[in-house]
Amino acid sequence: MAYTVKEADVVKDKQIMLRILQNNRSRENYDYSKRYDWIYLNNPLGKARAWIIWRDKTNEPVGFTGVFPRAVYVKGKKYIGWNCGDFSIEKKFRSLGIALKLRKAAKQAVDTNEVPFLYAHPNARMEVIHIKSGHFKIARMVRYALPVRFDAILSKFLPIHWLVRLFAIPLNVLLSYQYRFRIFSGVTAKNFNPVQVNENHEKLFTKMTMQFPVLGSRDIAYLKWKFRDNPNYNFQQMDLFYKGLLVGSVFYTKRDQTISVTDVLIDDFHRFADQLFRYFVKRVRRLNPEVVTVSFILQEFNPFIKVLKKTGFKYRNDATSGAIAYVNKENNPHLADSMLAGENWFMTVGDRDA
Repeated sequence: MAYTVKEADVVKDKQIMLRILQNNRSRENYDYSKRYDWIYLNNPLGKARAWIIWRDKTNEPVGFTGVFPRAVYVKGKKYIGWNCGDFSIEKKFRSLGIALKLRKAAKQAVDTNEVPFLYAHPNARMEVIHIKSGHFKIARMVRYALPVRFDAILSKFLPIHWLVRLFAIPLNVLLSYQYRFRIFSGVTAKNFNPVQVNENHEKLFTKMTMQFPVLGSRDIAYLKWKFRDNPNYNFQQMDLFYKGLLVGSVFYTKRDQTISVTDVLIDDFHRFADQLFRYFVKRVRRLNPEVVTVSFILQEFNPFIKVLKKTGFKYRNDATSGAIAYVNKENNPHLADSMLAGENWFMTVGDRDA
């Protein structure tokens, strides 16, 4: 059968793409329509782009993919490329040929210098398609988790709820001593729900561009769009201050008994990174007595991994994606040298906009 890839009109073709997306996703209590408007139409850098693959014989849309504009700073210089996502093909049409044809649509735009780069976070099955399309795997995403209470562990062995609570009390007290970290004199923190960001947060981001070779933008417009305006997630925020000056921020969500860190801002990494997570863990335990685990997914080369380990976080082998990137090496050799080396990136799960 013959198939044709055509660029979509992200306004007029919304219902086509929504239908395909909803047919191939299984999130409960998730508003895909609001999410579509948020990520395709309201991105602060402009509308997304998308391609639909059509079955020629029946003029039937059988799959699509989207790319979302994202600013990335490489050695302090700003580039605007694409963050890829929403690769969806109807089940009865899934084949390597169709997937490759659709996946190459965005790559061709990079090859023709329409945009300088793209990156994505595919799962294991889609990672194969990306690599066969000519993209490069630059890293794995990894998860680290910290137990802050014994309740979840005990519940695996004690089916009676009141027994879990009874035995957890002394164990949680003992565990609390492990998290009574030394904190700098002059350090304070404040939590926000919903997220509140201002020019001081952008100053932190600017300092980060001088510390890390490759860094996705975290300016005010992006932070508001990503964390305040997201239609499906209630993001919260902890700001860390040293002598009254903002030196770090943690953006996170809370669901049931788990807090999931999504992204961080930091002033001087070597000076304040430890303090940021030590204070965060202390406040999580104090302000959220129902929480038993703190979790953070980030790229395997992210320097915060050393901080997490020192704080007591342990590696968990259940992160669901890799990290791929594409730069045309002939058109942009210097950019390719920087962006295709995973160790250059400061990347967290927050960089996975899709």
